[in-house]
Amino acid sequence: MLRNEKHLFVIKTMKTKTKIFITTLTLIFLSSCSNIKYLPKGEQLYIGGKVKLEGKETSRKEKKQLQPELEALLRPKPNFSILGLRPKLYIFNLVGKPKKNKGLKHWLRTKVGEAPVLFSKVDLDFNASLVQNRLENRGYFNAQTSADSTEKNRKVTAIYTAIPGTQFKIKEVTFVNDSTAITNALAETKEKTFLKIGEAYDLDKIKAERNRIDVHLKEKGFYFFGPDYLIVQVDSTVGEQQVDIFVKLKVQTPAKAKEIYTINNISIYPNYTIAKDSSNKKPEIGKPYHDFVIYDRRNRFKPRANAFNFAIRIKNILT
Repeated sequence: MLRNEKHLFVIKTMKTKTKIFITTLTLIFLSSCSNIKYLPKGEQLYIGGKVKLEGKETSRKEKKQLQPELEALLRPKPNFSILGLRPKLYIFNLVGKPKKNKGLKHWLRTKVGEAPVLFSKVDLDFNASLVQNRLENRGYFNAQTSADSTEKNRKVTAIYTAIPGTQFKIKEVTFVNDSTAITNALAETKEKTFLKIGEAYDLDKIKAERNRIDVHLKEKGFYFFGPDYLIVQVDSTVGEQQVDIFVKLKVQTPAKAKEIYTINNISIYPNYTIAKDSSNKKPEIGKPYHDFVIYDRRNRFKPRANAFNFAIRIKNILT
């Protein structure tokens, strides 16, 4: 008896799963058909883009890392979908255009729904150029990229085919030094460079390297220096898929960015608070104490007791 009941339970479970599966397929079909019929005449629904990476020079590991990065660049993004359904697009079409800019219909269409992403809005050449540019930024200087599309039942997928080739590696890194104070400080940073010999060329690392050098130079007193005053030149003609990199100061760098700044005067206001307006108060007469001038009418500040809190001194480098 128990075996029969168990057998009947299994049959019922299988029937339930079959019904769910058939219902899901039906919903997908109906949703797909209903969304397509709302498209303007002559338009096609864009359902996404794919990047195909080809060529034997690029390893499987490299392709696996590159593909999601490259596909994330593609624009526009297609309508949100789950299990083949596009519920937001379905709601947008089902609600229709509301007569007023308020109310439930307006809210459903503008906040919950999603307008169709049309293939006519997709610029294949622009997306191909984005893929090409990103590959070059990752060191694939001989990359080739093309774009195409496939259409079925007024639904279009964009296909971008890229042949990255061999990724260029760093052969040598040179920090150009003309014996000035700032280029001497620049050369001192070489030991901690992000640009390692033998590693792949990467534009993001070059940007990070410029920011790293900028922080170091500011710590050395070059207060008005900035990463935009650095230029990183890349020579890809050295052969064997390698590059030489030259880190140097731009010729146009202003004089003040090359100067080391030191501390001139140190004033201490122990009773100052940002909440009070001190613009209308009479100027105080400061009392010199070693490298400081103390402005304290109430004489509450004890220099000797607080001297250990002040590590800065006049002529210290400003960092």
